[in-house]
Amino acid sequence: MNYYEILSLSNFYFEDSYVLSIDESAGSLVFELDAILTKNHPQYEKPKNGEQYCYRNVLLRFFNMDSIEWVDKRLTGFVDSTGGLDYGNIDSFVKVDGAYTLFGDWGRVMIRGGGVEAVITN
Repeated sequence: MNYYEILSLSNFYFEDSYVLSIDESAGSLVFELDAILTKNHPQYEKPKNGEQYCYRNVLLRFFNMDSIEWVDKRLTGFVDSTGGLDYGNIDSFVKVDGAYTLFGDWGRVMIRGGGVEAVITN
């Protein structure tokens, strides 16, 4: 199942969203994103001048997990044209047999069990 088939994530577009940080602690994994909201999201607004999408700061939070397995972890930062730092995109995000698998320039991680939510912080 692709992430956009999960009701709480269906109005986000993560492939062109930017990973700003990744925080791992006991029982949770949080991606801070400059995330794209689709036109169907209730907080969607027309993109700002010079932007293609509606971006919001979002915490993509995995919680109550059974385990986290980093298959590859390489937090190599990229500096954009405005001088901001990010770690690339979430190129793939699927759920198969109760496990979430995500990968991008920052690495590849498998999260077993638990739930996921996206919280807009601005």
